[in-house]
Amino acid sequence: VAKRALTLTTVSVARRVRKVRKTPKHLLLLRASVGSARSLRGAAIHCVAQAFVGCLLPRVLTLTRVAATLAVVSPVLHRVSSSCGLGRLASAALTPALELILPVAPDALEDVAQRLAPAFAFLCTAAEAYARSLVRFVAVRAVLRRIAPRKTRRVEYAVRVAPIVAAYAVKKSVLARKTKWEAARRDAAWERQHKWGAAQMKDVIADFGGFYRKVGQIAGTAKQMMPEPYLECFSQTMDNNPPLPFRCIKRIVERSLGAPLSEHFSEFDPVSIAAASIAQVHNATLKSNGKKVVVKVRTADPRTMLGDVRSMLHTTLTLKRLGLDNGMDFPTIFRAYLEVIESEFDFTAEAAKIGEFAALFERHGLSDRILVPEVVEELSTADVMVMRRVWGTKLLSVLNRARSKKKHPVCPPLVAARHANGGVVGIGWDGVFDTMFKAWGVMLLRHGHFHSDPHPGNFMLAKDGRLAILDWGQTQVAPEAYRLHLCRLVLAMVSEDYPAVAQEVRLHSQLRLERPTTEALAALCYAYFDTRPTPLAEVNMMDLSNSPFLQNKITQNSQEGFFTVRSVFLLRGMMATCGVTASMVVAWEEDARAVLKEAGQVVPSRMASRGRRMV
Repeated sequence: VAKRALTLTTVSVARRVRKVRKTPKHLLLLRASVGSARSLRGAAIHCVAQAFVGCLLPRVLTLTRVAATLAVVSPVLHRVSSSCGLGRLASAALTPALELILPVAPDALEDVAQRLAPAFAFLCTAAEAYARSLVRFVAVRAVLRRIAPRKTRRVEYAVRVAPIVAAYAVKKSVLARKTKWEAARRDAAWERQHKWGAAQMKDVIADFGGFYRKVGQIAGTAKQMMPEPYLECFSQTMDNNPPLPFRCIKRIVERSLGAPLSEHFSEFDPVSIAAASIAQVHNATLKSNGKKVVVKVRTADPRTMLGDVRSMLHTTLTLKRLGLDNGMDFPTIFRAYLEVIESEFDFTAEAAKIGEFAALFERHGLSDRILVPEVVEELSTADVMVMRRVWGTKLLSVLNRARSKKKHPVCPPLVAARHANGGVVGIGWDGVFDTMFKAWGVMLLRHGHFHSDPHPGNFMLAKDGRLAILDWGQTQVAPEAYRLHLCRLVLAMVSEDYPAVAQEVRLHSQLRLERPTTEALAALCYAYFDTRPTPLAEVNMMDLSNSPFLQNKITQNSQEGFFTVRSVFLLRGMMATCGVTASMVVAWEEDARAVLKEAGQVVPSRMASRGRRMV
């Protein structure tokens, strides 16, 4: 049967080739141009329709694909069976059996079949049309991915996200008309919408990867500001990027080091231990001294990542126009990313930063609590970085296990003892997060250069109890004016001097509100720059009915302060999972005082600060 089907297909193709050969070239060119234009239009219509139907009516799309498959396969099977006589044999064998089994007379079945024949013919025609459209779409997409891969990726992302945005816009409009609904019923409706939206966005992140995983990292740890369905879905996208095949990794490493793997490594594990948006990591053993190392290999294309950021920027602009951004000014966030994303692709610069921050922690007495990986400089290039292996447990794994059990994780005793800081700080996770506060205070306020990507996948609880910070690709330089502004803001927030907080924002921050009242500015500062839970910090950014930002919108976000805010959000999310409610600005007070004193600025007295707080 298979041989017969192949013969029929070959004959049909041969006839088509002979017909094309007899056609004049100018007619072929004209037909190709017209056909290309029609194919592009048809592929675009198919792409949009398939995205909306697949997103909003997935079962309909599945049934359509099954019907199209049957519509394509059935004529071939019919021709093959007719030529081989299989149809007659099957009919002769099955007809008596069906007459015995079915309780309906054959004449009645024939009458029903005749009545349904027009509907069945229409469905067959529609299925065949879908099959032709699908083939055309797949072919056009393959060509476009070859000749314009980045633009095609941006279009595909936009088409995938469009039905999700449209669904939220429709849901918001529908619920706005349901004025008689009580709050519980409205919240239940939004919960169902978020479950659906989170599943759709998880698929988008999994399919596209790249920068979109970084968006998932932020949302997956913002426990106090995101709906639970998004937390669950996005927390699974942080460190599970599909790894690049080992043959590609081997080619990149050998090209970068200028020698075969066997010349530098006695062992090189082909299975990656981590695969993120920009790089993936493999275990290895140095041939020269037998030391265990990890090899970080760049796998992402910088131009693709930049295109992803621009796509997200356009998405946020659309959300803002539709009123779905909750008055948060998300476009400023992605403009901030455009300024720093390129620096993540140079591992030579990252190796230099690792040495810089290791020396910084040593100077400030934090090296007994913080571990920075040691770089093997002679084997590190712009695309490959080799580091001494750190043994321990990833903080992301600890938090994910706790989230799945809906319990706070238990801090390992050795880690708790290492970060107790001589008994000054409480044991357990309080001490670990105090270490994080101290580290970020030193980097941001004193040094003016800080790690701006503290998501849980970048932390490890080392075997000796220290907190290892693994990835130093994304860092941010804080200009002196911004550092001094932040120090003054920290001291005003520590003393709970709300008028001073608001005045500092009005005079020295890029942040702007529609109504910049003292209460609104102070509340926003505690949500943006402090880790303790506050009512505003716990606002659900996707609650499109009750968010206070809808009544007092952020007209301009702080682009220079975004990565500080991002760090606070990430730390606050991890703290919420661990049950910690400490204040980062309180931990930063001494650093802020020291920096302002060195700059010759007026520093409020501790007595006045404590007195105001007591009052």
